[in-house]
Amino acid sequence: MRHSSLAESTHHRNGVILIVVLVLVVMISFAGFAFMNRMATEYKATLMHGDMRQAYQTLASAESFLLHVAELQSGQPEPYNELLHDPRLFSSRMLRPPVASDLQSRVQYPSTPETHHWRFSVVNKLPSRSNRRRAEDEIRDDGQASPVRFGLQNESGKLHLGRVMLWDAESPGAGRSALTQIPGMTGEAADSILDWIDPDNEPREFGAEQEYYSQLDTPYTPRNGLPETLEELLFVKGVKRRIFYGKDAVPQQGGRTAKAWPELLTLYSAEPNQSRFGHDRIDLNSVVPGRQADVTNVSWTALSVLPGNLVKFLLLARLYGITYPPVVVGGSDSFLSAEGLQPEVSIEEINISAAELPQLSEIGSLVDLVDSAVRLPAASGGQLVWSPLRSDSSEFQETMKLLEDQVTVNADDTIIGRININTAPEPVLRALIGDPGIASRIVSQRQMIESSERECTVWLLSRRILGLQTYRRIYGDITTRGAVHSGEIVVYRKSGGPFLRRRLTIDASRRPARRIHWVNLTDHGMSVQTSSLVHGGFGHDHEE
Repeated sequence: MRHSSLAESTHHRNGVILIVVLVLVVMISFAGFAFMNRMATEYKATLMHGDMRQAYQTLASAESFLLHVAELQSGQPEPYNELLHDPRLFSSRMLRPPVASDLQSRVQYPSTPETHHWRFSVVNKLPSRSNRRRAEDEIRDDGQASPVRFGLQNESGKLHLGRVMLWDAESPGAGRSALTQIPGMTGEAADSILDWIDPDNEPREFGAEQEYYSQLDTPYTPRNGLPETLEELLFVKGVKRRIFYGKDAVPQQGGRTAKAWPELLTLYSAEPNQSRFGHDRIDLNSVVPGRQADVTNVSWTALSVLPGNLVKFLLLARLYGITYPPVVVGGSDSFLSAEGLQPEVSIEEINISAAELPQLSEIGSLVDLVDSAVRLPAASGGQLVWSPLRSDSSEFQETMKLLEDQVTVNADDTIIGRININTAPEPVLRALIGDPGIASRIVSQRQMIESSERECTVWLLSRRILGLQTYRRIYGDITTRGAVHSGEIVVYRKSGGPFLRRRLTIDASRRPARRIHWVNLTDHGMSVQTSSLVHGGFGHDHEE
């Protein structure tokens, strides 16, 4: 009996041991699986961290590339500025790392597949998800194969708020008239924006100053200066968020929705006061007629790049000032004919010593030299000397192109806020000129003229889009250049994975070129397929 009980007890204990062992094996297995899972997660996290490091390094490389190209292009007129649209320069640029190798054994490791190489594309703007189909339709109308434009946007194609303030200071009410040409801009919003910028505390007719903002639920103080960013305008009385971002804009001709305000307004447009090859322009108001070194800031011989008869007229204009005699030709007072021109007076006949140097006249604008004259003093005959720069001459356009490139009447190193007539959208041109009909004609005709003609603003005059008086009025506010650009850098891989989007503004009006503003747009997602970031949707990859 006792033997039988002992056997049963032993058998029972052996069963318990098996169960314990089984539980231990299961626990160890679960621990191993948990460890392996954690290691796999850590491995994936390490890979993702490495991917993001590479993505940010690619982003930094893309920004350095843009700064370099922007500096090279800073003085180029719009038709030859590669920053504005160049798919081969900005579409799907690939960074190919060197193949890793063991220097001792000379063993080559497998190279990374091309689909895993990081790429970047530079685009004007990625469309939002809601606007993607509309953007694709608009691009298709323009003959493009991709719903994005490869290149940057010239900030000089926008309306500079600082320039608007200057217009309003010169002619009260001009600022409001200009701003209300922007789609969705009311008189209240326009006056309030001007009040936000101006230094005083006196509100305009529909505007608001400190008294209004101090009574809000969350009071704040107006800037009394240019905003730091355009989004700051959302704090201004009368500015509606949906209109600011173009979501409630009134459709324009052809059914296209009007642009958002950040595409029409700017705080950054500028250009260097240099020739297209980077040389400082000659300031005509520093040129003194005379051979004596002690009275010559810039020798008139420095103007030898210009036609000789024009140089003589420039110096006479400095001596005696410019006049605009009433001359009617063919029923128009905008253009002069060759009839009635007075004999030229040679500059060699003028001999002025340092003691006799009169108070010289300043030339207010290059266009003042067009179809104008100088009246000599009575002691020198009193006759009129007509400018050789005549708007009806065959050399007019080439001479004006040379003048705009080589000389200036502005002593500043950088010219801020001029509007590029070749890239500005119609609302900006309406704000500049004040005539919707003329603005529409500019937009329709500028696409049909040769690139060489668009180098200079004078095509507005030579093609009779503007009369001479209007051209003179706006001349100081227009340009065909611009050295501040904005756009998006998109970093991605064809194989998928993380991506980066950054919108930035680059200023190459001073050297070295620099980034002056940026916004991280990665959280907005990717609204287009990565294949759309290659010109034509497939196209070429460019290695860096």
